[in-house]
Formats: sequence, structure tokens, C-alpha cells
Amino acid sequence: MEIGPQMLTRFEYARILGARALQISMGAPVLAEAQETKQQRTPEAVQEQGDPLLIAEQEIKKRLLPILVRRTLPDGRYQDIPLSHLLKQSGRKHGRIITN
Repeated sequence: MEIGPQMLTRFEYARILGARALQISMGAPVLAEAQETKQQRTPEAVQEQGDPLLIAEQEIKKRLLPILVRRTLPDGRYQDIPLSHLLKQSGRKHGRIITN
């Protein structure tokens, strides 16, 4: 890894959590195992399943999201890093970031 810290920053975590929670609230399929019993994609089904933020946080903790974090330098160069790699390298306790 060449650009940035070897762990997920709190800003990246917040953006990923918010984006995934929005997707879930709009009816995207839930990837967490505990929620697989109800795979209806209607907004009513999402409300029955629970809070989208909690579901998104569970998906991040279980490393289920196929998301890339793009880190960009001022000169325009960038590096795409898989979320699962950043979670392996991070100093995280109980799903919370403890650095920065």
C-alpha cells in the first residue's frame, strides 16, 4: 500500500457506513447472515429487518462488502484498496475505529 495509512480512517469508515445504510434503506439486498431470512427488497421489509445503520455496521464487521476505497494524491494518482484489506490492517475494537 503506497497511499495513506494501512488502516481504514474514521472518515472512510463513516462514508462507507452511510453509503451502505442508504443502499439498505432504499431496498438493496442485505448481505449479513442474520438478516438473510427476510430477503424482500421493499422498503417495508427493510423497516421490519431493523435499523439500516446497524445492519450496515454488521456487514462491515463481517467483511461482507465488496467495496474499494480510492485514495487520491494531489497530483491525480490514486490507489484502489479493498475494504477487507484495510479492515485486516486496522486497529479496530468491536467495530469502532480507535485511531485518528
